[in-house]
Amino acid sequence: MEGQSPPSTCQPVSEQETGRIPLTDTTTLSTPEGGTVEQDDDYKGTGYTGAASDIQRILEKIAEGSVCKELERQRTKELTELAQSISYGNIHEGVSMKVHRIAQVDDDLKEQYREVSGDLLHISKQLQKSVLQQMRDSRRGGKQTGLLMGRRLDIHALSRNDGRVFYKNALPNEIPALSVGLLLDESGSMCSCDRATYARATAIILYDFCQALGIPVMVYGHSTGSGVDLYSYAEFDAIDRDDRYRMMDISARGSNRDGAALRYVAERLSRRSEDVKLLMLVSDGQPADTGYYGTAAEEDLRGVKQEYQRKGILFVAAAIGNDKENIERIYGDSFLDISDLNKLPVKLAGIIKRFIRV
Repeated sequence: MEGQSPPSTCQPVSEQETGRIPLTDTTTLSTPEGGTVEQDDDYKGTGYTGAASDIQRILEKIAEGSVCKELERQRTKELTELAQSISYGNIHEGVSMKVHRIAQVDDDLKEQYREVSGDLLHISKQLQKSVLQQMRDSRRGGKQTGLLMGRRLDIHALSRNDGRVFYKNALPNEIPALSVGLLLDESGSMCSCDRATYARATAIILYDFCQALGIPVMVYGHSTGSGVDLYSYAEFDAIDRDDRYRMMDISARGSNRDGAALRYVAERLSRRSEDVKLLMLVSDGQPADTGYYGTAAEEDLRGVKQEYQRKGILFVAAAIGNDKENIERIYGDSFLDISDLNKLPVKLAGIIKRFIRV
């Protein structure tokens, strides 16, 4: 009959999964009876109006992927040009610099991230909770109790045996803007004792923490091949949303010319406008490249640290297990033991809290 409704109602298409029929164990199939074959000359289509917009949606996805890939390639070129423009000092004169960045993250890295991210992001949330409370308290001001010295005596604390019986009224403070740069040693020696694994886990935790709190963060790794290889995992200004997956590529590779890589990241950080600029290093404390090792290389690292400290960069050098002695010898008072990931939130929270009080 002309004008009759279509034989079935079409379903609107969605880019999200809307449910599948679970597999059921069956032993028999029913056999219909009395079936006929008819011709429908009056069929006029489903009347579905979303066909064009559905196709447009997937075309936009394809275009977005292509555009992001091209933008990432352009950014890598710009980062390489920046690396070439930095003066690295006489000890690194003539050393080639190369920036590597994954232009388009494949599904394998994404799947690896999803397998492990749950527990790591739980640690990040612990850290966020601790620091957020510090930030709220600082903005709100109030009464600080349990002080060893002060002008005001807290009569409610006189029974304490540790002498912390003073208090002061804290004024509300505006939290200073903070930016973070993380530099990871990816030398071959990082393959021992899970050093590269701890470095990768630390990067994922710190990146998620900074993203959640709106703190600009940059994550780089470094090793050497024919020159200094810099690996860009996360940039301050994201083009796509895949930097968290890129960090699954953090690995133990070749040798390490730490001074050149440290100067690159410190220079990038020094150009930021935030009030507080924190540079965190994860390393085994063993600079080792052709013509670059031993006490002379360690002195170069101390020189880079001192130079950029004068420019306002705050350093934290993270040591993994037995590397504490090396890290402390090179970087002095600013080292952090990250061999126990369960303690990492407390330690990182302590560092961030200290710097947001600046």
